[in-house]
Order: sequence, then C-alpha cells, then structure tokens
Amino acid sequence: MKHSLLAICLFSSIGAAQETRPALTGKSFLPDDHRLVVHADLLAMRERGIWDELEVSALKLVFKQMEKEVGFPIASLDRITMVGVLLADEAGRVRPREVVVFEGNTALKPADRVRQNSEADSIGGYEVLRRQHRPILIVQPRPELLVEGEESLVRPVLEGKPHTGMPCADVMSLLSGRKDQLAWFVFDVTAPEIKKNALGKLFPDAVWAEGEEPTFLCLRLVVLGDPDDPHLGFEGVLRHTKEGEGVAVSERAADAWLERLRKEPTLRGALPILKRVEKKRDRGDLVYSVDLGRARDAVGHAATLIGPLFMPRLEAAEAAEAVETVELVEEAPAQKPKK
Repeated sequence: MKHSLLAICLFSSIGAAQETRPALTGKSFLPDDHRLVVHADLLAMRERGIWDELEVSALKLVFKQMEKEVGFPIASLDRITMVGVLLADEAGRVRPREVVVFEGNTALKPADRVRQNSEADSIGGYEVLRRQHRPILIVQPRPELLVEGEESLVRPVLEGKPHTGMPCADVMSLLSGRKDQLAWFVFDVTAPEIKKNALGKLFPDAVWAEGEEPTFLCLRLVVLGDPDDPHLGFEGVLRHTKEGEGVAVSERAADAWLERLRKEPTLRGALPILKRVEKKRDRGDLVYSVDLGRARDAVGHAATLIGPLFMPRLEAAEAAEAVETVELVEEAPAQKPKK
C-alpha cells in the first residue's frame, strides 16, 4: 500500500512538472549567441500591402516553389526564421548547422515528401519526425509552430533546455533601433568557409590586411518615409572592427561589384535603381542603401533584381523534385496481382 501511494505521488509530481513546464516558442529553438540569421516578417508585409504586390509579381513562380518545399500555403505563414551555427563534424570540417522556425496564423504541416522520408519518434514528450539518412528533426510544439533543424540543436530544447533566442552582440547591434525592418539576413563572414564563399565570390580581387577584413554582412528590407506614403528601401552593411584602410578596401571592392551589376545585361531593367544607390561610412560600418519607391514600384524593381538570381535555383529545385518523385515510385512496394 505504501509503495502504491509512493508511485502515485511520484507520477503526480512528474505530471505537475510537465504541466508547469514553460511552453516552447519559436525563440526557444534559436541557439543563443547566434551569428547567422535570416528572417522574414510576412505578417508585417501583409499589413502594409506589400505581400499583395509580391504575389502578382514576377516572383510568383518562386513562391509556388517555396510552397511545394514547405508543404503549406505561404498565406498560412506569418514569420520564418533560420539560424545557423558553425560546428565541426567528425572529420573536423566546419559547416553550418541550421534550425528553421515557421510561425503561422493557422495550423502548419510538413510537406508530404518530408513525412514520407521521415521516421516517427518521441523526445521529451514531443512527437517528432526524423529525416531518414540525415540528422534532422521536425517537431510541432503547437499547430501553428513548426520547427525543422539539426538534431544536435533541437533535441536539447525538447529535453528541457530551451534557448533565449538572443543573437550575439554584433547581430543585435546591426538590427537594433529599427522598428521598420521587414526582412533581414545577417551573418559572420570571418569563418574561413563563409569568407571564401561569400566575400571571395562577391569581391574576388579584394585583399585586406590581417585584422581589417569585414566581420559581418547585413542585408535588410526596410520601410522608409512618411507612414501615409511609405517606400521600401534596401540596405547592405559591411561591418569592420575598426575604421581605417580595411573599410576603404571594402568600399573599392563594393563599388566595383556595383559597377559589374550595372553592366549585367540581365539586370538592364534595374539600371535606374542601381544608379540611385547611396553609400556612407559610420565608423567601421560601410553602408549602401537605395530607395525602391512605393510598394508596387519597389516590388517590380525587386523582381527584376532577384529574379535572375532565383531562376537557376528554381530550375534546379524542379529537377531535384522530379528525381525524388521517381525514386519514391521505384521504392514503393509492388502491388500483388489480383486473383
């Protein structure tokens, strides 16, 4: 009898602890002190009438492909955040480990192809999907919150160790003081792999002295001007730890990159916008900005600029989807002939 009472008390205390456990939010899954983040606030874009223009622009094919990949309508999504953390694998190679948080205005669900290529599991009382042959977990703490990320980053959260979601000081500084940001992309460019793939491709001829290289790249879409007549603006920031020759090297390299864009035949329609780009220095920050105009004009300019960058990826994604469909058909068990 005593043992039964003890068991009842024990399970009751466990149940009470689970009930009082803080509810997981999107930020709970974002690693603390992160240095690479991509974020888009679709709700804010809808409230300002920007999304309506995007949906009928030349980017609509891109959005259709995005819907195929995520498995739900973009209209169901309010915010999306991706955070990357650089970690070494067993071979010592450093690569980003990612967590993507989808926050919706209605129930979200993973794409069918994701569920078909995943195995069900349970961690910390949460039902999860584990991608086959990949250390990726998918979890849905509540219907309108969907998280997909590296198991080494997601598992601790499900086991009772949530994060605060606070980025590192530089990322926080680059994003602070601006309530009119709709989307941003900030990442540390000091890691050798990222430096090679980002700065090396953007500025192939630039050579910085040791300690004078850019440390962060920030790109953001912002709202400018009078609230009754808002314009969209685009800003790019190259951050350096100090003022000096390193900023000058970056400025020459960025100016040369802009000049190449102005001569690019596929971007001829965006030439008026490229000619309006302004620049300034703010201590160690080199800032380039451009007013894209009212929402309708801005979306047209953005489609002209971004379209050529996305189309090769769109074609590659469609090809990959076709291959995956063939593989699923080939792996499906053959049906037994009817007697």
